[in-house]
Parts: sequence; C-alpha cells; structure tokens
Amino acid sequence: MTSQRHADHSSLSALLADKRFAGRGGEDLAVAIWRFLVDPEEGVYHFWPATERLTDHMVYDPLKLLNCFGWTICSQNANLLALLYKEAGFEDARVVRVDGHTIMEVFYGGAWHLFDGDLQAFHRRHPPHHASIASYHDCIADPALISQQRNPSDPYYPRGKDLSRTAKLYEVEPWTTPVFDEQAHTMDFVLRPGERLIRSTGNEGMWIRFGNFDEYCQRWNHDPAALKGPAEGGNGTRTYGNGLWTYEPKLSAKYRDFEAGVWDADGLAPGEDGVATVRAGRCECTFDFDSPWVYTSRPVLAGAARPKGGCLVNASVRLTDRAASVQVQLAVDPDVPWRTVWRTKGRGKHRARLDLTEHVVNAYRYRLRFVFNSARAGACVLESLSVRSAILVAPASLGRLAEGDNPLTVRFGDPAGEPTRRWIVDTNFLDAADVAAKTCRIENLRFVPESDDRIVPAEAGRDYEIVFRLDAPAHGPIVGVYAFGSFRSRAPEDADGRVSACWSASEDGPWTPLFEEPVKEDANRWHFSAQGAATLPAPAAAVFVKFAGRVGMKTAKVRAHWLDGRVREIRPGLSVEHAWQEADGCWKMHTETIRSTDRPHEYVLHCGRGARLGWITMKAASVPSEPDRGAGAGRR
Repeated sequence: MTSQRHADHSSLSALLADKRFAGRGGEDLAVAIWRFLVDPEEGVYHFWPATERLTDHMVYDPLKLLNCFGWTICSQNANLLALLYKEAGFEDARVVRVDGHTIMEVFYGGAWHLFDGDLQAFHRRHPPHHASIASYHDCIADPALISQQRNPSDPYYPRGKDLSRTAKLYEVEPWTTPVFDEQAHTMDFVLRPGERLIRSTGNEGMWIRFGNFDEYCQRWNHDPAALKGPAEGGNGTRTYGNGLWTYEPKLSAKYRDFEAGVWDADGLAPGEDGVATVRAGRCECTFDFDSPWVYTSRPVLAGAARPKGGCLVNASVRLTDRAASVQVQLAVDPDVPWRTVWRTKGRGKHRARLDLTEHVVNAYRYRLRFVFNSARAGACVLESLSVRSAILVAPASLGRLAEGDNPLTVRFGDPAGEPTRRWIVDTNFLDAADVAAKTCRIENLRFVPESDDRIVPAEAGRDYEIVFRLDAPAHGPIVGVYAFGSFRSRAPEDADGRVSACWSASEDGPWTPLFEEPVKEDANRWHFSAQGAATLPAPAAAVFVKFAGRVGMKTAKVRAHWLDGRVREIRPGLSVEHAWQEADGCWKMHTETIRSTDRPHEYVLHCGRGARLGWITMKAASVPSEPDRGAGAGRR
C-alpha cells in the first residue's frame, strides 16, 4: 500500500522513486537522501543493533532495518545510508570510522563528502569553500570543521552535544571499508483466505531481547531489568511498533481455504466438518508462515525461562478410531529437521493449545505439519486451526497522515505484476552441518569456523564450489532466483582473483552467471559482498545455484521466486481498515473493500487536523466453494 504523502519502504527502488528525490542530482540529491534518514517521522533512530537469528550477525539488510526495526546503531546507519547512495546512482560510497563511531561518505563531483546519519550532521568546509561539504579526510585534517562549523547542517547533531568532544573523535588514522551490500530480503507477502494482518504504530510490549543487549546494558550502565524495549534517547519519542498475523481458515468442503492456503497435503481433503483423511496410513498437511516482518514476543527478562505469547496455535482434531493418532510438528527453518511439539491418540475430540514462541522468535518463516496415522478414510479430521504470530513493525514504514485528503493505492503482484511468492535459504557458515543440510553438493571445501573466513578451498589454487538446490512447490514453478555472498578481500600484494554465483535448471549445467566479481583490494582485507538476480527464460521445476571462489567466504543467501497458480484462480475479497486519532482526541476508522486484484485499487482517506495513524488491518475473506457472482467493489 502506497501513499503520495510518504515514501514507499517496500523496496529501495520504490523508496528512491519518491517525489522528494525526483530531478535531483549531486549534492542536492545527497542532502535529500540524508534528510530522509534523519527525518523525525520517516527516518531511523539510534538504538542497540538487531542481530540475525541464525548467525548472530548484525542486521544489515536495508529492508529489514527500514520495515521491521526502524532503529540502527552507527555502523548499521552508515552502511544503510551508503547503500541508499549507491542505489541512487552515485559513483561510489564507503563506510569510515572515527574514534568509537562509524560514519560514511559518498563520492560525487570529483570528491568525497562525509555524511553522518546516526548523529545527524554533515560539515561544510571553511570559507571561501563553504559551499562544499567536507570529506572524511578534511575532518581528520581539521577537526574544527566539527567544533567551529560556520554553516551547520539542519539538523546539526543532537541538541546539547558537546562539539569539542565530538571533534576529538576525528583525531585518528584514516580507516575505510566497503559497503556491505546485502539485499536478500523482500517485503512481499500473501494473504490467504481466512488470514488477517494488523500493523500498528504502537506496541503491545512485544520486542526481541537480542543476545547483545545485556552487553550494551553493561557498557552504558543500564539496568537490564529496567529495559522496556528499543526507544529513541534524549528528547525523542520514537519506539517500536507491533503487528499480528492471524490465520483462521475455514477447513470444510464448503470453502476453498484449505486448497488456497496449504503448502502441501498428502492423503487429506476437505470434508463436511473439516480436513479429513481419505485413506488409511500416514496422511499429512503442511502450512507455511512466511512473513517479511520478524516474529517477536514478550521478551525474556531476568529470571524468566522462555519468551511467550508471540506464536499461539490452537487446533481442534477429531479421531474416530482407537488406533488413530496425530502429531503437530514444527520447522522454523524449512531446510532443517522437524520437531514434534504435540501429539495425541485415541478416539475423541482433542484440542492442541501451543505456545511456540521460543522456537520462532527472531525468525521470518516457519512451518506447521499435521501428521495423522489413520486406520481408515475419515478416521481423522482437522476441524479448526487458529495461528496467531506477533511481529515487529517499524512505525515509520506505515507512513503518515495529513489534514485533508490522503490518496492511497493498494498494489498487487511483483514488479512485473505477476503473483509470485518468495522463499529465502539462509545458511550459517559457522555450522558445517547446517551448510551440509541446505546444499546438494560441496567440492574442495574446508570449514574454518574459528576464523572470519568460514570456508576456504581445501586444495589451494582450485575453486571451491557450493551448490544449492531449490525445488518448486506443487502449486507453481520457479521463475526467478537471487544469490548473495560475502567474501574476503585481498591485500594489495595478493594476486588477483574472482568470485561468482551462477544458476542452472540442471545440476550438470549449463550455468548462467548471476554475478562474477573480481576480488576487491583492501589494505585491511575486510569482507566485501556480491549479489545478482535473474528472471528465468522459462519456468523451472528446480533451480540450482552454485557459488565458486578461492578466497574465504563468510556467508551465502539464496532466494527463489515461484509463480503460485492458486492466486489467480482463488481470489478472496480483501478489506483494508485504517484507524487514526485526530487532534480532538477522537478516533476515526475507514474500511475499504477490494473485490478485484487485477489492477491497483485507489481510494482516499479524509482526515481532520492532527491526524496520527494508529493501525492498518488487511484481511482476506474465506472463499466459498461456490462464490457469489454478483460481488463488486464497495466502501463502508
């Protein structure tokens, strides 16, 4: 959903297409992008860094930072701003460091220019060159550019900041590193029949207590028990937002919800009272829960055993035979073994009430599988299912409302208008077993988890190869693929080399490049990133992605896009509800009903003075087996 009154956070290209950047270039564009990131409503605020669940690395993916979290520490902020500049077409951008702080600079007009998005400042050079923004090396050579700035930016550091102490941060030897350009994440999502998504600018106390938070509490003398979640410091008021996925399909044969929403099923079909076994023996069905917003919970505090309340599953099962049984299984990462989280057997009606929060917190995808052991057809019935999953939402990503008319547009499909869905394979190169479980072939590979080079060639002078296989689900073929890798750069005296990723519809090739990059030169030998994407010339039942190189590799991610044929065939009605509060304290609501997803749907919210968005709810209705032919678009 997009608005003319705020930037679209769904992709970097959409963000940079905002009208505030249109027609700008050089310093004018550089300052405009910086202003976006420091904007008190649309930008990000400073707080301790979020980390990835699988690897415990800091989150650097720009779409996660902008849409899930909304806060960054200085190194994340610098990398994010540099990425925005590179995506906007600037010649180059890089991350730089001063004493205890990380910033970035961008290259345009034949020179480097320093911008600080975290402490919210840039520095103009002294007269007679005061029209030009200073570089990193300018500030190191003359820290008075910070402490005695004659033409300060707006804003220029937080109010009350000791500029003399800030200037001393620049009394260092120069230190630069390449931008870490990881863009594996997307904000694509699908609402299945019977599914609802709420995203709120407020919160319900659901946040993630990342593993590094205790370290930061100790560093800044903060009582860990008093931590109430990410929040802007100083006089700022920004904090985190929450949301909730609710999936409650109607499972009987009167509706098509099961057909449209199940990932796969074997030996089960909708019946009179729910999804029933159609044969004797093992029968199973799997539901996939893929969210672009990270799953969250009420956090673990001092003395608490486990996070709770973030992922609640309620299911009703009827077994009509003494020998019948059922298991509920969970896979937080679809490429690792399943775990059984509930089981029962024997004649009767059984209800599973599960809190799976501890397993899914800080993940973006999980699957639930119901496994029945049926003595005969109809002996086991899944009568009802309710799954509620809490998420973290960056409030700024939801946009802002203004007095008067607020035009909004709901768009469907991928950038090409196709109903594609995505899945991402992430790997932990600290764990050889994890890599082995997610790949179909590895050659000439040696694991060195104790170093920053997680993998290196087993035999020097020959490429290692890591091959992933992605199989299309039953409901449609793969139509696109993306690959990302992080590699060790080379010292100036080292020999040249290359790293690459390519794809094929067969493990034996032929292979088509996704990226092929020279190993970057860096005196500090920091890791650099490489990525590439391709639209397949023809839909494929399986895709293979191969990484190759002779330098250390730290991580890899693969993303596939597949075409879900059910989306065009089974079309639930969609309702979008907005709730906002106006200056007089009154809450207003508007519900928009959308019957067709063939084209963008436009509508207008009319708001009074001081309107502030509360939440947005999107709900896909259940789909009857015989839909009403007279449905049309309307409003309430």
